[in-house]
Formats: sequence, C-alpha cells, structure tokens
Amino acid sequence: IANVDYSKLDNKTGEVEIINLKLDENKIIELLKKKGFYKAYHMSKKDWISIILNDTIKDEEIEKLIDESYNLVK
Repeated sequence: IANVDYSKLDNKTGEVEIINLKLDENKIIELLKKKGFYKAYHMSKKDWISIILNDTIKDEEIEKLIDESYNLVK
C-alpha cells in the first residue's frame, strides 16, 4: 500500500492510496475495464495491477483479490 500522485494513474490531481497486486494476466485485462483499476504503478504491467483505495471498489472484492495475489506469489 502506498500513496502516489494520482496523475501517475489517471488525469487527476492530488494523492491517492493504492495497492499493487499480482494477478492472472486474463483477470487483469478484465479488471482494467472497470473503474478503480489501473495498469500497475512501478511493477510489471503484464502481471500486476494497481487498485485505488478510495471506496470505489468494495472492500470484499479487494480482499478476494488480495487472497488471489497471495496464492500466486507464495
């Protein structure tokens, strides 16, 4: 979890809190179509995704993705 300049992800100003997760490449392609998901910040964009933590995405969905990421990297 990190705070980054929002302009690194989108055409917005200010800082935003993000989490980077490693996920299946096909899942990343689908998630990038949804609001709140961005190509990975400072990580391989093929295997990682950045998720903003500003209540755009429900906590339950983020927790599920964290579990998936953990299982991929353990």
